[in-house]
Amino acid sequence: MDDILQEFLEETNESLNSLDPLLGELETSPFNKDLIGQIFRVFHTIKGTCGFLGLNRLESLAHSSEEILSK
Repeated sequence: MDDILQEFLEETNESLNSLDPLLGELETSPFNKDLIGQIFRVFHTIKGTCGFLGLNRLESLAHSSEEILSK
């Protein structure tokens, strides 16, 4: 399990780093559906992996992020 958790942390860190420029772009293009979809998929992947690993609080945070993007 430690290897799986370590891999999750590495992949999630990469995903979160990829969000920085996307979120910056979202500020200037708040209605860009493709961009919102990209960001949504990052949170969706994190949420799914958190559910698999039993990281309930982080899963809930990712789910809330999805809900915000859905609006």
